Amino acid sequence: MKTYENDKQTSGARSVSLVDENSVWNRLGPFLQEPLEPVEERTFGARELYSLFRRRLLLIVAIVIVGTALAFIASVELPKTYTARSMIVVETDDPNPLDTTQAQPNQQPDKSRMDTEADLITSRVFASLVVDRLDLIKDPDFNTYLPPAAVGGTSILSIPQKILALVVGANAQDASLPPTNVQQDRAISSYLASLSVDRSGESAAMTISFFNDDAATAAGIANATARLFVEWSRDNKRQDIKDAVGFLRQQSTELASRIAAIEGEIAKYAREHGVSSDPRDDLLRASIQQANEQLSTARGEYTQAQARLAQVKLAAKTGDAGADVDPLLSSDFLTSLRNDEATAMRDRAQLAGNYGRNHPLVQEADAKVAAVRAMISQEMLRTIAILENDVRVDEGRVDQLTRTLQASNEELRQRSLAEAKLRELNNNLTTEQKLYDLVSGKLGSLDPFSDAVEPGVRTVSMAEIPTSPSFPKLRLMVAGGFATSLVLALILVLTLESMDVRIRDLRRASKLIRAPLLASIPRLPRKFLRPALPPLETLLSKPRSAFSDAFRSLYSACTRMNGGRVKHVVLVTSGLPQEGKTTTAMGLAMAAGMDGALTALIDLDLRTRHLHTSMGLGSASKTLDDYLRGDCGLAEIVQTLPEIPQLDVMAPRTDDQTSPEFLNSSQLAKLLEAFRLEYDVVIIDAPPMLVLEDAVRIAASVDTVVVVAACDSTTQEALSQVVERLRFTGGPSIGWVFNRVDPFQQAHGAFRKAYLRRQQIRRYFPV
Repeated sequence: MKTYENDKQTSGARSVSLVDENSVWNRLGPFLQEPLEPVEERTFGARELYSLFRRRLLLIVAIVIVGTALAFIASVELPKTYTARSMIVVETDDPNPLDTTQAQPNQQPDKSRMDTEADLITSRVFASLVVDRLDLIKDPDFNTYLPPAAVGGTSILSIPQKILALVVGANAQDASLPPTNVQQDRAISSYLASLSVDRSGESAAMTISFFNDDAATAAGIANATARLFVEWSRDNKRQDIKDAVGFLRQQSTELASRIAAIEGEIAKYAREHGVSSDPRDDLLRASIQQANEQLSTARGEYTQAQARLAQVKLAAKTGDAGADVDPLLSSDFLTSLRNDEATAMRDRAQLAGNYGRNHPLVQEADAKVAAVRAMISQEMLRTIAILENDVRVDEGRVDQLTRTLQASNEELRQRSLAEAKLRELNNNLTTEQKLYDLVSGKLGSLDPFSDAVEPGVRTVSMAEIPTSPSFPKLRLMVAGGFATSLVLALILVLTLESMDVRIRDLRRASKLIRAPLLASIPRLPRKFLRPALPPLETLLSKPRSAFSDAFRSLYSACTRMNGGRVKHVVLVTSGLPQEGKTTTAMGLAMAAGMDGALTALIDLDLRTRHLHTSMGLGSASKTLDDYLRGDCGLAEIVQTLPEIPQLDVMAPRTDDQTSPEFLNSSQLAKLLEAFRLEYDVVIIDAPPMLVLEDAVRIAASVDTVVVVAACDSTTQEALSQVVERLRFTGGPSIGWVFNRVDPFQQAHGAFRKAYLRRQQIRRYFPV
């Protein structure tokens, strides 16, 4: 933003400007050129809540009264609904009729069973039973397809139906209804919509609640629901036991037939395969065991014979006939022959030493040795033949026993398969017999009691006819309406407050527009049910009131804004109409006149001209239009206020032909210059700044501009726009006035403390 001097240079074409370099505006210029500081966020605490409650008290009270009244009317006018309650108790869990385990006595039903019973009560299957038993399909309250029941006479809706029945036949009304199953479904849905089942904690008791607009009907249906559910539970349990008994009887018959068939099959199989289920009658295993033992012995003898044969053959080959050789080689005959061979060999050796090898005696000895050896060889061959024969005999015996054992094992395998099949049949027979015994025992325990069955639930409390409706409850609805309307009122008030940008905080507004606050003008006091006095009458009749004192403060502030000079032209404007600019201009002029300054009050709001009516002025000798044409002087177009001789007022009447277009001409500057020369203080009531451009043009010829903002009416945006538009014109000092302020708004605190402060403030401004 430009400083005041720069603005003055750029506005060199302006003809009148009496603001000097010592004015307050120039001293504030550097401050106003600083960048805008961010505006503090609005805080909302207990004090702001109290202030908000005071401001919006009427709205809150109105909403609360309307909401409470609507709740009261609704509680009176809404149809009454009566709720009847009956109670049933779920007994100990019943075991499955086919379960053989014994249930524990005094066992409480678990949550799953309680939930199941509650679901059964609200099921459509049971609801159809209730609808059929109570014949609710013929009740228009449940079967909404039927015409409404007549109240105190013939139903209006039934008259056309009766006429139609007379014309087309007796079944005309029935023909217009949907099928019976559809009507029954509608009655079931209506019945379930009015039914509820509740349970408290882990209790085994359940409360059946039914609501209806008729108390007797509600109680009757609640009791019927409990009674029918007990009967339905008994019938279901009886049917379950009958089904179980029938099933057990069928199973018993089938089991008996299967047992007889299995016994016959066992007898036939044992006869065909020669097997018995008694192990003492079976000798095959004993013979096989004996054959195994004989085979083992034969194999040992065969192996031993083979070993002896090999040993004898080795001895015969090597000529070894020691003591550890086979006993057959150590027989007396072989021993004699070996002795003879030894004797013949000894004799030959002696003869050979005495006579030589070719001596007849030596040759005879050789022949004798050969003969003995031949005999030994023959004996050895005979012994080997004997052993070979023994080996063959043992081998044949082993082969025979092996074949016999194989045949026995094959026979045993076949008998084992037959015995396994026989054992399987016996096991099946045992199983079927046990199952038959179990079924027979369970059938014997159920069959005698199939007709005497206790239900799983019982009724413990019958519903009584309610005497007071369950809905609507007058006190509850009124209290709820009061609380709800109060909450809605607070929400609405807080919403409006968050959207409200009207000025209430002086300090925040001053920071926002960067202009000094010149004065706070209090609102006019008024008594209960009486309008406030007009501003002019208040200023004249109560010169020491807070209202009058505020304008004296405003005049002093404007004088300081002008640097204390005698000649002073002040423009009073606002952003929008009805913000108190005319009252402010009038009060400022009266304060200046009472202070002794020769003052002129000019009404340049030529499109409304409220000042003439507000001050109750008469007719001047000449009009402003006459003056602009040069037909009269300045003294002829002004009127002097009798109570304040120092104050002259120029307020054109409605019949004055002065056109507002003269504000755009050079005649405006001449008019203001004439007033400046004749008067010390000139106060101009200008049009609203945001409505017309007249005030902007007039501001170029004044010393000070006073912007009026109404408390709780002017918005921050409007005030900011007015000040910015005035600054754009350059030149005049700008200050703002806060109008219609509560004189006690600074007396915050606790209730008693605030009251005492207000009482002390009132001492300074007696009524």
